[in-house]
Amino acid sequence: MEKGTSSNKKSQKRVPQRVDGVESKNKIKASAIELFSKYSFSEVSISQITKLANLSTGAFYQYYINKDELFREIVEEFFQELEKNLKGNTLKNIGLEFLRFSFENPQLIKVVHLNEYSFEWLRNEYENILKKVSKQFGLTHVGHFYFWSPLRFVVAFSDLLEIEINSEHFVNLILNGALSHCEDELPEKIFDFTPLKHVLEDDEKREQILANAESLFGLYGYEKTQVYDIAKASGIAVGTFYLYFKNKIQLLQELVKWISKGLRYNVKTAVEKFQSCNRIIQEIAGLYAFVQFFKMHSNMYKIVRESQSIDRSIAKDYYDSIYKPYIRSLKKAYDEGRLKLKGIYKVEEELNYVVLLLMSFGHYVGEKYLLTGQINGEKCEQLQSFLFELYEYLCRGLEVV
Repeated sequence: MEKGTSSNKKSQKRVPQRVDGVESKNKIKASAIELFSKYSFSEVSISQITKLANLSTGAFYQYYINKDELFREIVEEFFQELEKNLKGNTLKNIGLEFLRFSFENPQLIKVVHLNEYSFEWLRNEYENILKKVSKQFGLTHVGHFYFWSPLRFVVAFSDLLEIEINSEHFVNLILNGALSHCEDELPEKIFDFTPLKHVLEDDEKREQILANAESLFGLYGYEKTQVYDIAKASGIAVGTFYLYFKNKIQLLQELVKWISKGLRYNVKTAVEKFQSCNRIIQEIAGLYAFVQFFKMHSNMYKIVRESQSIDRSIAKDYYDSIYKPYIRSLKKAYDEGRLKLKGIYKVEEELNYVVLLLMSFGHYVGEKYLLTGQINGEKCEQLQSFLFELYEYLCRGLEVV
């Protein structure tokens, strides 16, 4: 019965022929893009879309069976256009075209970025488009990751971090490597790191609430977890919850702040063990610590990713708390001679780009290793060899232009 009904609906779906019909469909799609670029798929309703489009809800069903169909159409049309624009005889041209196209379509980039965490099919289609290009130029799995991660990161986060990118300079840095030279080999002992437990709060009850919220948000997601659920898991009355937090969003803010604090504490601990090595070796140690920290706190990683589509200010605070100290620490390393840049562009610009490279690697290693349990189709135990190769690319670049 249900299948027949669905089939009938599909056969009756209207293909607009008149100008006003085309305009109505375009209004629905434009409104959906605006909303999906600000909120996750689950947070946007059909009534919100039609209200923004100044159309009736009934008008929506003349063109789409459901919200899923509309969302897929938007994403797949974007991917088709992206693929058409990724043309060039060199990786440099490909990188520049990717940045140009992405910066010209910021809303669609946000639609993909805010929802790729939720939809495996979206992540896979995006990745497959980029892999086709990488295959053209003979990039390895790690070379593919090294080239595309910074490009994807800057189009998704440059506005959040409020930074400007010179596309040609940025692509050149990726292709040529971040350093003027790397004298040291990557020592295997950098992988001898176990994250340290970080105490949440002195107040035991507050700590209990935060810990249970971490588990529930990670397991069921922020939207599906209610204050009642958190209070029940914590063994307290709902009223007691509000003695500690104004609402659920403030609780999320506190959790993300703690995650950032715990992450920076563990990364700093790992980095400080290799003070005598060049700074990029220290960064690889920090990247390994990043993965190990979130492996121990897998729910926290899910919370950080989900928070990006819930509250922009939470995401901004989190990424700023990584980006700004990163800039300061690399500037200090440069001043002390422990970080040797290419020297092609101004010091501040190169430092900024190196930080973006490193942040992008953390972001996408987390996605591959923590969300899927593997890296580039290999078992997760291959993380160490993955980082060995990534270090080589950081030092010498792709050596392909």
